[in-house]
Amino acid sequence: MQASQLVTKPSIALCICTHEGYEQKLREIQAGIEEEGVPYAVIPDEEQDVITLAYKGAGISQLGVGMGIGASGLCIHHHKLPADQPLFVSENTATCFEWRRFGYNAARLIKGIPFKDEQPVAVITEETELIQVVREIILKVLKETAQDHGEVKTWSKTL
Repeated sequence: MQASQLVTKPSIALCICTHEGYEQKLREIQAGIEEEGVPYAVIPDEEQDVITLAYKGAGISQLGVGMGIGASGLCIHHHKLPADQPLFVSENTATCFEWRRFGYNAARLIKGIPFKDEQPVAVITEETELIQVVREIILKVLKETAQDHGEVKTWSKTL
């Protein structure tokens, strides 16, 4: 059966070259796409090059978006782009965050909304910053809870 026959519904075509550890990578990518509410189809392929895989996927996807998943990295391609000029390519995709972000961005390409950044929005590096963030969250929750009961209390003790 040809790959074009495998994709019958409008969806992102995830062309994957199976390799060691691909299951976890695929699971995170699928989760990112699902969280954005876009359908996808997984298409196994023998090709090793992720750019070629993604371009192939974009060509058979009715939505025009394909993703290449291989041992060497990830790629997102759109059918209107030249074969050698993908939208996103990453050869260093060793984290679950990266894998899920690629799923988000493939879905967001279809939805026409801004892409997710490369780094998480709030990265806390120092313990004092963490304490301050936790303190602010607790104060906000306490304030909102107190407003529901008709009184507002503020806490002045420093954590």
